[in-house]
Amino acid sequence: MKKVTFFTLLILVNICLILPHRAGFGQVTDSSYIYGIHWYGNTDSISPGELTDVETMTGSKGIWVLEITHVDSSQAPPWDQPTYYVGHCQKVTQGKGHSMIFRVQPYWSRNVPHSSDPYTLSQYAEDCKSAANTLKDYCHIWQIGNEVNLRTENKHWDGSGYNTTWEPTPAQYAQTYIACRDKIHEITPNTSPATQIVLMQPVGPGNADPIYRFMDGNEYLWRQIEAVSDKSKIDGFALHGYAEPGGTNYGLDGFWDTIREQLMIIDQLGLGDRPVFITEWNKHMPDSANAEIAAKFLHRAYTRMYQWNTGSGGEWPGLSNHNIIAATWFVYPKDYGWNDYALQYWKNNTSAFDEEHDPWKSFQYACGLNYAKGSTGGGPAVPQNTLWWQDSFDGTTLDTEPPLPDWKPETTGAGSVVMSGTGSVRFLGNSSVNGGGGIRTAGYVYGNFHLETEVTITNAGRSHTSVGEANFDIRIREGSKGYSLTFFTSDSPTNTNRIVLRRTNEWVQIGSYNVAVPGGINSGDTFKIFITANGSNIHYIVYKNSNPTPVVDWDVNDDGQKVGWIRLMSYNLNEARVNDFKLYGPKWSSVTDWAQY
Repeated sequence: MKKVTFFTLLILVNICLILPHRAGFGQVTDSSYIYGIHWYGNTDSISPGELTDVETMTGSKGIWVLEITHVDSSQAPPWDQPTYYVGHCQKVTQGKGHSMIFRVQPYWSRNVPHSSDPYTLSQYAEDCKSAANTLKDYCHIWQIGNEVNLRTENKHWDGSGYNTTWEPTPAQYAQTYIACRDKIHEITPNTSPATQIVLMQPVGPGNADPIYRFMDGNEYLWRQIEAVSDKSKIDGFALHGYAEPGGTNYGLDGFWDTIREQLMIIDQLGLGDRPVFITEWNKHMPDSANAEIAAKFLHRAYTRMYQWNTGSGGEWPGLSNHNIIAATWFVYPKDYGWNDYALQYWKNNTSAFDEEHDPWKSFQYACGLNYAKGSTGGGPAVPQNTLWWQDSFDGTTLDTEPPLPDWKPETTGAGSVVMSGTGSVRFLGNSSVNGGGGIRTAGYVYGNFHLETEVTITNAGRSHTSVGEANFDIRIREGSKGYSLTFFTSDSPTNTNRIVLRRTNEWVQIGSYNVAVPGGINSGDTFKIFITANGSNIHYIVYKNSNPTPVVDWDVNDDGQKVGWIRLMSYNLNEARVNDFKLYGPKWSSVTDWAQY
């Protein structure tokens, strides 16, 4: 009989300890609830099945847990790589009902392999496949990359290290996503359901700025989807959103505007049937006062998500809402460098240990509401050739609540937005410097559409003579860029009696689109405006005072901005009125003779 050494015996004992767990563990089943956290915390000191503070917070409900793994073994330490997470996942899931989601990147601040990188896209894709194979007993949902539109998230090789910041295009990210997605799909997971779901990266929400975002989050999302030729290969989406600092309803309203805008982009591009997860959301909690706001925000946000998932008409009147399957709060554990976001850090560390003051308790309270996860997809099939919504501006109050029309009023100077009570909305300068009023579709963004509206320049005079302008503009696809069709009145020293197409926020003329209006732009003049935006083409037609000859008929080809808000706005103008507004799908074609409006 062969002698068994102590070392051999130790290996056999370890195998015997591991195999029963693995064989008896069975398939990990997706959580049936909407709740989730980002990072479970260190599990090195616990045993499989041992309950922790997380289960106390969830009321022993199985929730979603997002973790991050790095796959470039030349850079990532062992505890960041997929092999380490096998034991971690076992301890997180076994006997607890939790479900894993993994964000996969080469390493921190790297999402898209650069052409100069020694670590290539093909290596990244192969390593994603290896990660899926290593973790197939515990995970079948993968997020490829993270907030690629942020400058800080993208570094490439400079000859000695990954030190040089660069800006991957949406098309380069799309190429990366498809390569990794296809390789992951070569592995059949041992989960229930046994289907790989590879999520497109969540953009960093917000407009471009000089420090953080080199491209609008919404714009990047639109373009990364658009860049995938075979849309059937897009499995689903991860989204990010955050409580608006100082915003209404404890920041919830601004947070939800951000989420809805991203869902609208996905649905306008025909992907309303794809699963969506919010894989990062939070309220910044640098002090106890903000932590108490976060507590109020957190459980209300889960209620808003549940109401959205079980309701309709939030994106298009009468149509279904694209569901949120789950939302994972960033972060759960304390002492990882993120205490100003960590639920565990603020546990019993505010003025009262209840759901209105303590974020940890708020999460526990939300779990007690037993909100089910959202369905897969459920979003609207956005009609392309019908009226989406309209506003005739009847009544005495502006419509500022869902469903559409749902405007956000905004003013400059001491300007105001007032309903006429006779079928129009008034934009007033009120004799103030830079005075003006405006309304925009904040919370609703549009890429391809047909727009009709009627504008009357009620009083063409300047709101204040110290400003050398008086104008009214209609902005489309507005974000950090966009398009402004601007009407400069007869009292405007700048561009007097002209209609000019300008880049929003830059306020420079686009191309040669600048025309003098016959007879001027005077008090009492009414303009009927038609705009059709489709891809890189925007067609503008403007009629004045029922004249059958248009004063503007521009066929604009410009790739500067693909998606954004619609805004109607006056600037240093005494008064303009909008008498009607209609928004259609881009293929609407009921009018064949533009003069017969």
